[in-house]
Amino acid sequence: MKGVVIMPENKLALADVEEPKLKQNSDAIVRITAAAICGSDVHAKHGLLPGVGPGTLLGHEFVGVIEEVGSDVTRFKPGDRVNAAPATWCGKCAACRRGDYQYCSNGGVWGGGEIFGKGLPGAQTSHIRVTYADNCLASIPDNIADEQAVFVGDVFSTGFHAAYEGSIKTGDIVVVYGCGPIGLGALVSAWQFGPKEVFCVDMLQNRLDLARQFGAKVIDVRDGDPAEQIRDATHGEGCDVAIEAIGFPQAFTQALRSVRRGGTVSVVGLFPTPVELPVHELSFYGVRISMGLGNLSRMNSLMGLLESGRVDLTPLATHAFALDQALEAYDLVENHKEQCLKVLLKP
Repeated sequence: MKGVVIMPENKLALADVEEPKLKQNSDAIVRITAAAICGSDVHAKHGLLPGVGPGTLLGHEFVGVIEEVGSDVTRFKPGDRVNAAPATWCGKCAACRRGDYQYCSNGGVWGGGEIFGKGLPGAQTSHIRVTYADNCLASIPDNIADEQAVFVGDVFSTGFHAAYEGSIKTGDIVVVYGCGPIGLGALVSAWQFGPKEVFCVDMLQNRLDLARQFGAKVIDVRDGDPAEQIRDATHGEGCDVAIEAIGFPQAFTQALRSVRRGGTVSVVGLFPTPVELPVHELSFYGVRISMGLGNLSRMNSLMGLLESGRVDLTPLATHAFALDQALEAYDLVENHKEQCLKVLLKP
């Protein structure tokens, strides 16, 4: 079978990859029906993720149909449609017992040459092995199309984690920096906590338009310093919660400057370079900062929001390509952000 593989010199190729087989009793083999290209896949291509380099089969956002399960898998059977978390977790290590599944010591934190899980190639291919399947898969209701379900594992889960860690309260004012997929996932999630209003910051018109469609008041970076625009809109007070969902040092600094005294900055963006933290100023403001990877355990609950119609993520999928057009799809994602948001690959 073919898959999207990192090659030397920051290039990609559609190469022959090994077909997966059951290796552990907790495994499932899933036939992939749609996989999404993530910004972190582009980071990986350029060597910006620790331990991930040439030879890595990319992809950690996918949906599909189960073809085979191990003897310990009790929640799923062949023929079930499933969505997957963007990484795996065992459910038994110290991190999992704390509920920090995204930091599972036996699962899929990026590093060591994998992008989906330890010993597990990625999902931009036709079939994948998912270990700890009872933990890491979620059933897809019949009324949810692949083009929407594929966002639950990463985009929606990470965005929801950003909003949750921001401790948004009823009546709060929230600002989201970055209207990419994660930022829009955070916007949709923020509304679930009852804020008064949500601002979204970006400079690409297509993304600002979609943020507005999802109910945000948009702030165009091209119109001036977004932190100052937030201050002006809040009578000098600042917002209650700022979410950094893009991974730019300048956006992080602006988020810190946007938030009120005693407010919260929730960071889920992945930064390719170090960021300076102005502690000498923040100490006087009591700003709380939360950062880290998104929690992986909420897929079933978030899927329920889609099933009920309360949330519709369909507008996120702007393009779909056949797997054999993967290099063309990557060029669109990497070099033409003004034309796309989330791009799917369909084997």
